[in-house]
Amino acid sequence: MTEPSPPRPWQRIAEIVAIASPWVRMVAERWTDDLGRELDYWRVERVPSVIVIPIWRAQVLLPHPQFRPGVGRMTLDLPGGRVPSGTVPLEMAPQIMQRELGIVPETIATLALLNEQGWITNSSFSNQLLFGVIATINDDAAIDHSLIYRSVSCTVDQIAALINDLECLQCRAVLQEWMLRQIMAGTWTIR
Repeated sequence: MTEPSPPRPWQRIAEIVAIASPWVRMVAERWTDDLGRELDYWRVERVPSVIVIPIWRAQVLLPHPQFRPGVGRMTLDLPGGRVPSGTVPLEMAPQIMQRELGIVPETIATLALLNEQGWITNSSFSNQLLFGVIATINDDAAIDHSLIYRSVSCTVDQIAALINDLECLQCRAVLQEWMLRQIMAGTWTIR
Protein backbone atom coordinates (compact mmCIF):
# COMPACT_ATOMS: atom_id res chain seq x y z
CA MET A 1 0.00 0.00 0.00
CA THR A 2 1.35 3.43 -0.88
CA GLU A 3 1.20 6.49 1.26
CA PRO A 4 -1.13 9.22 -0.01
CA SER A 5 0.76 12.13 -1.46
CA PRO A 6 0.64 15.31 0.60
CA PRO A 7 -1.57 18.11 -0.72
CA ARG A 8 0.13 20.66 -2.93
CA PRO A 9 1.07 23.75 -0.98
CA TRP A 10 -0.70 26.97 -1.82
CA GLN A 11 1.31 29.37 -3.96
CA ARG A 12 1.08 33.13 -3.77
CA ILE A 13 0.77 34.62 -7.25
CA ALA A 14 0.71 38.32 -6.45
CA GLU A 15 0.06 40.99 -3.89
CA ILE A 16 -2.84 43.02 -5.29
CA VAL A 17 -2.86 45.88 -2.79
CA ALA A 18 -1.46 46.71 0.67
CA ILE A 19 -2.57 49.43 3.08
CA ALA A 20 -0.19 49.98 5.99
CA SER A 21 0.02 51.89 9.26
CA PRO A 22 2.52 51.51 12.11
CA TRP A 23 0.24 48.96 13.84
CA VAL A 24 -1.57 47.13 11.07
CA ARG A 25 -1.22 46.19 7.42
CA MET A 26 -4.15 45.08 5.26
CA VAL A 27 -3.19 42.95 2.29
CA ALA A 28 -5.07 41.62 -0.73
CA GLU A 29 -3.33 38.72 -2.46
CA ARG A 30 -4.04 36.23 -5.22
CA TRP A 31 -3.23 32.59 -4.42
CA THR A 32 -3.37 29.26 -6.19
CA ASP A 33 -4.83 26.65 -3.82
CA ASP A 34 -3.97 22.94 -3.55
CA LEU A 35 -6.46 22.16 -6.35
CA GLY A 36 -4.99 24.74 -8.73
CA ARG A 37 -7.82 27.29 -8.32
CA GLU A 38 -6.98 30.99 -8.18
CA LEU A 39 -8.39 32.77 -5.12
CA ASP A 40 -8.30 36.37 -3.90
CA TYR A 41 -7.50 36.50 -0.21
CA TRP A 42 -7.69 39.51 2.13
CA ARG A 43 -5.92 39.51 5.47
CA VAL A 44 -4.74 41.81 8.21
CA GLU A 45 -1.22 41.61 9.61
CA ARG A 46 -0.92 43.14 13.07
CA VAL A 47 2.16 43.88 15.12
CA PRO A 48 2.61 41.40 17.98
CA SER A 49 0.66 41.80 21.22
CA VAL A 50 1.82 41.25 24.76
CA ILE A 51 -0.43 40.37 27.69
CA VAL A 52 1.03 40.89 31.17
CA ILE A 53 0.04 38.97 34.30
CA PRO A 54 1.06 41.35 37.14
CA ILE A 55 1.49 39.55 40.46
CA TRP A 56 1.79 41.42 43.75
CA ARG A 57 1.62 39.67 47.12
CA ALA A 58 0.26 36.46 45.50
CA GLN A 59 -2.53 38.42 43.78
CA VAL A 60 -3.08 39.07 40.08
CA LEU A 61 -3.82 42.77 39.61
CA LEU A 62 -6.35 43.92 37.02
CA PRO A 63 -6.83 47.41 35.61
CA HIS A 64 -10.23 49.04 35.35
CA PRO A 65 -12.33 47.82 32.41
CA GLN A 66 -11.54 49.68 29.20
CA PHE A 67 -13.67 50.60 26.23
CA ARG A 68 -13.04 48.32 23.26
CA PRO A 69 -14.12 49.90 19.96
CA GLY A 70 -14.25 46.47 18.30
CA VAL A 71 -16.99 45.28 20.66
CA GLY A 72 -18.50 48.69 21.43
CA ARG A 73 -18.31 48.45 25.23
CA MET A 74 -16.10 48.17 28.30
CA THR A 75 -14.37 44.82 28.95
CA LEU A 76 -12.32 43.39 31.79
CA ASP A 77 -8.85 42.46 30.54
CA LEU A 78 -5.34 41.86 31.78
CA PRO A 79 -2.89 44.67 31.02
CA GLY A 80 -1.69 44.47 27.45
CA GLY A 81 -0.52 46.29 24.41
CA ARG A 82 1.37 46.15 21.16
CA VAL A 83 5.02 45.38 20.54
CA PRO A 84 6.29 47.94 18.02
CA SER A 85 8.94 46.96 15.50
CA GLY A 86 12.41 47.04 17.04
CA THR A 87 11.24 46.23 20.58
CA VAL A 88 10.68 42.98 22.46
CA PRO A 89 7.80 41.99 24.75
CA LEU A 90 9.90 42.21 27.92
CA GLU A 91 10.69 45.85 27.08
CA MET A 92 7.01 46.67 26.67
CA ALA A 93 5.72 44.99 29.84
CA PRO A 94 6.97 47.69 32.28
CA GLN A 95 5.52 50.44 30.06
CA ILE A 96 2.17 48.66 29.90
CA MET A 97 2.09 48.15 33.68
CA GLN A 98 2.89 51.80 34.32
CA ARG A 99 0.26 52.98 31.83
CA GLU A 100 -2.53 50.66 32.99
CA LEU A 101 -1.79 50.10 36.69
CA GLY A 102 0.52 52.97 37.69
CA ILE A 103 3.23 50.46 38.64
CA VAL A 104 6.66 51.98 38.07
CA PRO A 105 9.36 49.81 36.48
CA GLU A 106 11.65 50.06 39.53
CA THR A 107 9.13 48.05 41.59
CA ILE A 108 9.12 45.06 39.22
CA ALA A 109 11.15 42.22 40.76
CA THR A 110 11.03 39.81 37.81
CA LEU A 111 9.77 39.62 34.25
CA ALA A 112 9.44 36.25 32.54
CA LEU A 113 8.16 35.32 29.11
CA LEU A 114 5.65 32.50 28.93
CA ASN A 115 6.58 31.91 25.28
CA GLU A 116 9.83 32.85 23.57
CA GLN A 117 8.55 32.73 19.97
CA GLY A 118 5.02 34.06 20.49
CA TRP A 119 1.84 32.15 19.83
CA ILE A 120 0.32 32.48 16.40
CA THR A 121 -3.15 33.98 16.60
CA ASN A 122 -4.03 33.37 13.01
CA SER A 123 -7.37 33.05 11.33
CA SER A 124 -8.29 33.20 7.68
CA PHE A 125 -8.34 36.98 7.98
CA SER A 126 -5.85 37.99 10.65
CA ASN A 127 -2.18 37.31 11.45
CA GLN A 128 -0.58 38.25 14.77
CA LEU A 129 1.83 36.90 17.38
CA LEU A 130 0.87 36.89 21.06
CA PHE A 131 3.37 36.97 23.92
CA GLY A 132 2.63 36.37 27.58
CA VAL A 133 4.71 37.98 30.33
CA ILE A 134 4.63 37.25 34.05
CA ALA A 135 5.60 40.33 36.07
CA THR A 136 6.29 39.87 39.76
CA ILE A 137 6.08 43.12 41.71
CA ASN A 138 8.05 43.68 44.92
CA ASP A 139 5.88 43.05 47.98
CA ASP A 140 6.90 46.39 49.47
CA ALA A 141 5.97 48.34 46.32
CA ALA A 142 3.58 51.23 46.84
CA ILE A 143 0.48 50.47 44.78
CA ASP A 144 -2.07 53.14 43.87
CA HIS A 145 -5.21 51.16 44.70
CA SER A 146 -7.40 53.62 42.81
CA LEU A 147 -5.81 52.28 39.60
CA ILE A 148 -6.52 48.65 40.54
CA TYR A 149 -9.99 47.47 39.63
CA ARG A 150 -9.66 44.02 41.12
CA SER A 151 -7.09 41.66 42.59
CA VAL A 152 -7.41 37.88 42.44
CA SER A 153 -5.64 35.34 44.65
CA CYS A 154 -3.18 33.06 42.88
CA THR A 155 -5.09 29.84 43.49
CA VAL A 156 -6.58 27.41 41.00
CA ASP A 157 -10.15 28.25 42.00
CA GLN A 158 -9.68 32.03 41.90
CA ILE A 159 -7.71 32.07 38.64
CA ALA A 160 -10.23 29.69 37.01
CA ALA A 161 -13.02 32.07 38.05
CA LEU A 162 -11.07 35.01 36.61
CA ILE A 163 -10.58 33.16 33.33
CA ASN A 164 -14.37 32.83 33.12
CA ASP A 165 -14.79 36.56 33.78
CA LEU A 166 -12.38 37.64 31.04
CA GLU A 167 -13.86 38.08 27.59
CA CYS A 168 -10.63 38.65 25.69
CA LEU A 169 -9.55 35.32 24.23
CA GLN A 170 -5.90 36.37 24.27
CA CYS A 171 -6.08 37.25 27.98
CA ARG A 172 -7.82 33.98 28.72
CA ALA A 173 -5.22 31.97 26.79
CA VAL A 174 -2.27 33.60 28.56
CA LEU A 175 -3.85 33.15 31.99
CA GLN A 176 -4.77 29.51 31.24
CA GLU A 177 -1.23 28.75 30.08
CA TRP A 178 0.23 30.28 33.23
CA MET A 179 -2.24 28.40 35.46
CA LEU A 180 -1.46 25.10 33.69
CA ARG A 181 2.27 25.66 34.22
CA GLN A 182 1.70 26.31 37.93
CA ILE A 183 -0.27 23.06 38.22
CA MET A 184 2.27 21.05 36.21
CA ALA A 185 5.14 22.41 38.31
CA GLY A 186 3.31 21.36 41.48
CA THR A 187 3.11 24.98 42.66
CA TRP A 188 -0.68 24.75 42.79
CA THR A 189 -2.81 21.73 43.49
CA ILE A 190 -6.30 20.88 42.33
CA ARG A 191 -8.65 19.67 45.01
